[in-house]
This record gives sequence, structure tokens and C-alpha cells, in this order.
Amino acid sequence: MAQHSGSSNASYKNPQLTSKHLAALGMANIKVKQKSEGVWVSDKGVTIYSSHPYGDNIKGFSGATPLFIAVGKNGKIQAVAPAANTETSDFWQRVKDSKLFKAWKGLTPAQAAKKKVDAVSGATYSSTAVIKTVQATANNIK
Repeated sequence: MAQHSGSSNASYKNPQLTSKHLAALGMANIKVKQKSEGVWVSDKGVTIYSSHPYGDNIKGFSGATPLFIAVGKNGKIQAVAPAANTETSDFWQRVKDSKLFKAWKGLTPAQAAKKKVDAVSGATYSSTAVIKTVQATANNIK
């Protein structure tokens, strides 16, 4: 499958964790502290990983699809949430409306890195980029 390349900038490649992202991860009103670049730890012991730099070169229809992965104290993924991206809004809405971001919930990062997940019909480039970004990021969670 051909991949489209898109433009990017520093804030796009290195997404900042915001209250909006925390809410999408099911962690609204939870305090977090940055541990290192792209890694945060909550006061509840959940570690949040940015897909930067692992997914930076994985392109959807209009560019990279950065995201955050929350891993609980038990070592299992609690949630996956998208960061800002430049995907076409209609296609991106299809991805968000699907259950794609829940496909890895309850898996260890090692399991998530190997799980076969189907792309979202009508948003193949975008959803395939999300899948590959989760896999690349999960492969680098130790």
C-alpha cells in the first residue's frame, strides 16, 4: 500500500500531553509528572508514553498519527488516545468513531506490538498508520 507523506513540525512530532489527552485516556483530573521526554507518570502509578519518536516516520493519509499509550501498574495497556495530527477530518472521524483505539486495551505492550488489527474501512491509510504507530511505540515500552 502506498503511503502519503505530509508535513510536520516540532510540536507535531513531539506531542505534549494535555488535559484533553488525559481525558481521552480516561484519566481526567489525574496529576501527571514528566519522567523523561515523551514519558509521564501519574499519581496513580500509570505511565503514559508518547509515540514520539517511534511513530514519527509512519504516515497516514496526510502525515504522522501521533498518539499516547497509558500503561497501568499491572503492565497492561489501559488506553490509547490520539494526539493532534493533520489527517483529513472526515477520514479521521471514521477512525475515532471506530473501536480501533480500544483494540489494545488489556494487553501488555509486547502483546500489543504483535496483535493483528484490521484497518478501518473508508480510512485505511489513517487507521493503518495508527496501528503501525501503536506497534512501533509498544515495541519500545520496556
